[in-house]
Amino acid sequence: MDTVIIQLTNQKAYKLLLDMQELELIKLLKSPDIASLRGMVKTPMSNEEIDKQLNEMRDEWNRDF
Repeated sequence: MDTVIIQLTNQKAYKLLLDMQELELIKLLKSPDIASLRGMVKTPMSNEEIDKQLNEMRDEWNRDF
């Protein structure tokens, strides 16, 4: 199954999505809240640590094969 993200531009569209879910054509999933995702981080990183890790990952892409 494919997962897609939809931005509703009309509240009537939400009712249609609920109707399709009731017909078991689709399954609506709630997206996780950013705050809840931050709580899942086991070891918070400082800005310097993040920069270091990003640079290391970028260096991996720049290697000659």
